[in-house]
Amino acid sequence: MFINQSVQAYSRPMMSSSMHQQLRQKALSVLGPKILWMAVGKVLLFFCPLLLMVNFWLTSSAGRLALVVEDAEKGRYVLMDEHIKLRAERARLYSPEYLNKIAASQLALYVPGKEQITRF
Repeated sequence: MFINQSVQAYSRPMMSSSMHQQLRQKALSVLGPKILWMAVGKVLLFFCPLLLMVNFWLTSSAGRLALVVEDAEKGRYVLMDEHIKLRAERARLYSPEYLNKIAASQLALYVPGKEQITRF
C-alpha cells in the first residue's frame, strides 16, 4: 500500500520590517531616552572620582587615627608602670622601718626601750 505524501513548501512566518522596527524602538524606549542616559553618565563621571577621593581621604584619616590611638595606648601603659613604681616607692617611704631608720640617722631619734619609760 502506497501512501502518497504531498510535498508542500513551508516558509517561516515573518513579521514585516516596520513592525520589527517598532518593537525594537519600544525596547529601546523602555531603557529611557538617550539624553537621560547621557545625563546620568555625566553625573556618574563627576561623582565617581569625587566619591573615590572622599573614600581615600576617610581611609587615610582612619589610619592616622588608629596610629594616634595606638600611641596613646603605649603612653597609657608607660604611665601605668610609672604609677605602680611610684606607689611602691611611697609605700617604702611610709613604712615604719624606713621612718625609724631615717629618724635615727638624720635626727638622732630612737624609739625608747621599755626600761627607759617611767611613769609618775
